Amino acid sequence: MLNKTALGMAISAALSFSVSAAEQSIETITVTANKFEQPINDVLASVAVIERADIEKANYRDLPAILNTIAGIDIVRNGGLGQKADIFVRGASAKYTLVLVDGVRVSDASSGSVSLTNIPVNSIERVEIIKGARAAIYGSDAVAGVINIITRKASNNSLSATLGSHSYSNYQLAGGLVKEALSFNYNLGYEETDGFDVTGKDPAAEYTKDHDDDGYKNKNIGFNLAYELAELGQLSLQSQYSEGEAQYDNARGNDAYDFENYTAKLGWNKASDVYSQSTSVSVSQEENTQTGTDVQQVYSTERVEFEYRGLYTLTQELDISGGFNYLSEDLSNSSATSSEEKRDNKALFIGAFYSHNKWLANAVVRTDDYDFHGRANTYSTGLGYKANNYVTLRLNHGTAFRAPSLINAFVTNSPYYLPNNNIKPEEALNNELGITLETQWGRYDIAIFDNRINNLISNNYDADSGKYIATNIDKVSMQGFELSAEFSALGFEHSVNFSFLDATDEKTNTDLPRRPSESFNYQLAKTWGDFDASLDMQYRSSRPSIAYYDSELAAYTVFNIAANYQLLDNLSLAARIENITDKEYFTAATGFAASGKLLGYNSAGRTFFVGANYQF
Repeated sequence: MLNKTALGMAISAALSFSVSAAEQSIETITVTANKFEQPINDVLASVAVIERADIEKANYRDLPAILNTIAGIDIVRNGGLGQKADIFVRGASAKYTLVLVDGVRVSDASSGSVSLTNIPVNSIERVEIIKGARAAIYGSDAVAGVINIITRKASNNSLSATLGSHSYSNYQLAGGLVKEALSFNYNLGYEETDGFDVTGKDPAAEYTKDHDDDGYKNKNIGFNLAYELAELGQLSLQSQYSEGEAQYDNARGNDAYDFENYTAKLGWNKASDVYSQSTSVSVSQEENTQTGTDVQQVYSTERVEFEYRGLYTLTQELDISGGFNYLSEDLSNSSATSSEEKRDNKALFIGAFYSHNKWLANAVVRTDDYDFHGRANTYSTGLGYKANNYVTLRLNHGTAFRAPSLINAFVTNSPYYLPNNNIKPEEALNNELGITLETQWGRYDIAIFDNRINNLISNNYDADSGKYIATNIDKVSMQGFELSAEFSALGFEHSVNFSFLDATDEKTNTDLPRRPSESFNYQLAKTWGDFDASLDMQYRSSRPSIAYYDSELAAYTVFNIAANYQLLDNLSLAARIENITDKEYFTAATGFAASGKLLGYNSAGRTFFVGANYQF
């Protein structure tokens, strides 16, 4: 049970904060929460924003490492760079978080998973994370939250190179130009590593093809093009493309994969004093081909999406938004077969956003009509109160859903699964209470959440056929709280957050696997002239493994350090050491040794990276 006394004391302290303090810090704007620009304190939900400057100061090597620093987020890795990395947002598994690149969906429509490790860091300008149900804004999959990766808009041309442990190499080129009404930005990257052996081995077991290093390679390119049409608005074209290969461990089957992923979006927007409108059409592909044996398996999702959205200022206090969305998904290039390989969804939505004096309120409703699965209606409501210039209280309540996959409903010719034509969407209910204190010295946030998912789809064993059938049989709940703070003290910059989670399988009344009940992240940073350095720590408490192994994954603490030095006006040096203490730990189990010791996916151990960046 949450400590109500502690929460009450925190709220009382925030409300009594002196309004005569010095002026506030610079306001942070988000576009992901409701699809138009808002200060994050007006969103009435938990929001985290990671800027390009934050990424470069810490010298992160992949997207999972970036996300793992955020309150309420935990990453479960099946190895290192290029290997699978599952994201858990407030205890909900990966398929319940909608991941976007420039607002375009990038998940595999069959499993709901996202190849987070294949989204190159050199392509990222900004990451916006909205926690809580956002289905009324985005539709299916936005159950636990939304992560929007906004691609590079570099103002200066730069060339960088990084080398590191495990024969790691990374080369990047980024830049842009502006000429009158035209702006163009680009990014290119190449990344490669020999990797390491990603699974723990039993010394008593025979030597197999798994006793090898598991490498990774990624080639990518992207651009952002925009043209101002004066009174006609702005046209934009954005695209990001990645291809490569990676290896993993599988003693009896495929143990490598090739991938080819892309997004492209053509958009138009125009704003006036009282009305702004935007329309976009996008295409995307998420495809990987499992290799390593003569039988290759292809997992492919192609999407086409169209959206029109308008925002009308009815009064100074009230804005009305609304629009239409069309989404088409195509799985026909996948190896898995189903009697239906394509589906469409049509959605309508309308919302109201109110702000007057100390009060904030919003309400959004949406209706989605998926082929084969019927209609899903969702809503999101929020109420906020600005106690003074620094303190905002918020209450958020909303519903969400996740549409079944076509494989769940229509799989054919599978040796393991049968179709369920009557399967229904998974449904969720989300509540959040939060308070934010923002001053010139820092930003502090407390959030208490209660998320529940009903009609959860699980594979139920059918004794007559000896196969599994996807069925709406389970129910889970995720409750907890998050404390976050970013502040300056004693000459250092501090970023700290703590999360407590109680994630329960309501059917069995047991803890959900792989979710730590306590998570703690802390970063300490300082700048001395042309030199800056940061030290960060990540702690995860013990947690149960999946039921098959009936074991507990040990708690762990990891330390990382990063530094940057501006050697010349246009030349800087960078370094990063991950897992300074060479801690041995794993976040997912793989089996048992003959001795009874639990084995898992190895961590990389202590790793070093050094690089240089040249601007021209």
